[in-house]
Amino acid sequence: DRALIGQLDREVIALRLRIEHMEAQLATCAVDTAMAPVFAELRAVLDGRRATVAREGLAVTVTVPHTELFGAGAYTLREEADPLLDLLSTAIKLHPELRVTVAVYNDSAAVPSKLRKTVPSVWELTSLRASLVVRTLIERFAVPSGSLTAAGRGAPAWVADESATDLAVENRRVVFILEPGAAP
Repeated sequence: DRALIGQLDREVIALRLRIEHMEAQLATCAVDTAMAPVFAELRAVLDGRRATVAREGLAVTVTVPHTELFGAGAYTLREEADPLLDLLSTAIKLHPELRVTVAVYNDSAAVPSKLRKTVPSVWELTSLRASLVVRTLIERFAVPSGSLTAAGRGAPAWVADESATDLAVENRRVVFILEPGAAP
């Protein structure tokens, strides 16, 4: 009985800490009214596409499966990526106060053998893909270069358990992180 009381006490403490954490997150979102229009606009234009728009603190993120932009085992953009990049570039240009990071993530799969001579590691592959997306936004869609940053990511940023093969695909993604603040 004392053990049960002790367990319940620990659970109450854990729940209080979780509530405090959630209240802190809510306070951050409530204060940030500058990003609300960006969030609403992106949700509206990307509705029905394979993209997820979310709020993360002061940032708005757009997460896209990497297959929407890149072919399997390739670091060139698919032609079908243009409509999505066009919509995102329009949103970025409408809000010049934003800083945008294009982060490309991969799973633990090795770099395909046909690419290993030019791209020896997953980190280099994700960096190359992120740079290509940024360059395309600048050159093809006229997004100001000062507002964009490319970031390649790897294993430490997984969102799904790699041991579950069907979930590993969730780690292969492109995330556009839109944050308030003047471009550097």
